[in-house]
Amino acid sequence: MLKKAVNTLLFSLIFFLTVDQTNAALPKYLYNLVIKVNNVEVTSDANPYIERATNTTYVPIRFVSENLGETVNWNREKKEVTIRSEDGKTVRLTIGSKVAYVNEQQKMLPSAPVMPISPNRVMVPLRFVSEVMGATVDSSKKDETLYVNITKAN
Repeated sequence: MLKKAVNTLLFSLIFFLTVDQTNAALPKYLYNLVIKVNNVEVTSDANPYIERATNTTYVPIRFVSENLGETVNWNREKKEVTIRSEDGKTVRLTIGSKVAYVNEQQKMLPSAPVMPISPNRVMVPLRFVSEVMGATVDSSKKDETLYVNITKAN
């Protein structure tokens, strides 16, 4: 009888610990994201997502920057991306680093840019990149959809 109770307890512990670790390992929320730039819905070939730990929306760097009229350069050796605006503002981000340089001034990101194997895109915090480039970000959630509107004056 004691052996059966111990086996049941052991099975329960293993089961619940596995379920808990699996859930904790999920890096992102699986919400639907609708992103608009200047009230026009835009789509990307890589899905935006929300990082669970920091509640940060990640998007491909080219997706957000080019829709705001900026240019993007990628340095593979340094794993560094540089965004340049028409008005001369420069933002440098490095994969895995929470430190960004905005016109050579150090700024802290809420989360580091990442480059997942699939879809092989540099993913960056949407709000940070949009706001340092002079845009405003408004968001609202309805049901299981997050609506984000990025507005930048011309």
